[in-house]
Amino acid sequence: MSIHVSPAGIVLRVGELLPTRSSVDLDLNREVSTWLRKKTLIRGQDGKRYSSLVYNTAQASSSEMMNLGRTSLKISRLGVGTLQWGDPGSGFGKSYGEEDLAEAFKTLTQGGVNFFDTAEVYGYQGIQSGTSSEQLIGKFLKRNSEDSGVPELPPVIGSKFFTIPWTNFLVGGGFRLGRKSLLAALKESLKRTGLEQIDLYQIHFPFPTFSNSALMESLKEAVELGLTKAVGVSNYSKEQMEEADDLLAKNRIPLASNQVQFSLLYQKPLEDGLLRACKERNITLIAYSPLASGVLSEKSLSKTDNRSVQVKPLLEMMRTIGTNHGGKSVAQVALNYLICKGALPIPGCKSPEIAKSHLQVLGWRLEESEVAMLEQRKRDLKL
Repeated sequence: MSIHVSPAGIVLRVGELLPTRSSVDLDLNREVSTWLRKKTLIRGQDGKRYSSLVYNTAQASSSEMMNLGRTSLKISRLGVGTLQWGDPGSGFGKSYGEEDLAEAFKTLTQGGVNFFDTAEVYGYQGIQSGTSSEQLIGKFLKRNSEDSGVPELPPVIGSKFFTIPWTNFLVGGGFRLGRKSLLAALKESLKRTGLEQIDLYQIHFPFPTFSNSALMESLKEAVELGLTKAVGVSNYSKEQMEEADDLLAKNRIPLASNQVQFSLLYQKPLEDGLLRACKERNITLIAYSPLASGVLSEKSLSKTDNRSVQVKPLLEMMRTIGTNHGGKSVAQVALNYLICKGALPIPGCKSPEIAKSHLQVLGWRLEESEVAMLEQRKRDLKL
């Protein structure tokens, strides 16, 4: 049975744009150079004029942290999703392995990324061999602690409760019915991660066999028992999230987060008011699939499938904007966009090289005008 679960400051010489490759590039260069002429110029040591477009990393480091919702948990503005960790279907054990992930984890935590999202079913095939996502995170936490003692920026771990009653066929345990099944599942997650208390425990998605009130009551008990510091939901609509927040508020427990699909290509949280509601209630919107399953990347520029061809005008603009921010990649622009929108993107990461690339998402920001340009170009695609 299988299941598919979903930085140092840099300046730019005025007029230094991409070599033109097409009429699309020419149009993009005109747009961006018109925008650049409006920016404040500074004079470098070489006497040439530059336009400062990004933050100095040393000055920006404190701004790269935030509270998780209304909790006191301090998290980086970029996190990492570990759906692929331990999953043979994603290449674990073949194209990447435990040591690759261990080095990626170390690179990320040392570089300032401290939020890691997992779930009890991620890499469930490796539970017996100790290589499920939760178990791997547990190993890396222990290794980091032994190597460097208590880190300056403690990792914050979020896991999730799978609401389907027959989840026991994947992770063990009993058939899931009633509030107590969540507590039992959480205790098993704690065993796998080697933690006495998880930082964030989330409902993976709403499911008919569990009412919202029953799930929130279980999360309340989990907090009262000291099993989790904070609680959240995932794949909840605006209305479901607001109901969950109101139910928890009766017990003075804040709903910390709602994890949903969100990217420059998938704008539903913007269109249906969910992102606005999260901001109004100070609930962190955690964005999974922030790169649209890899479509928002440099690789897609050379692909000829229909999807890649359709989004190429957007990717071309992202590449131009990235170049004007010191050579940022399409993927780095895509992730920075989500940070600018107030979301917490959690891209996947399977190697230290990808980890280093993710770290380059922090320490700078897209301009508001660039965000607007990207959103307009996406609308123009009429996907």
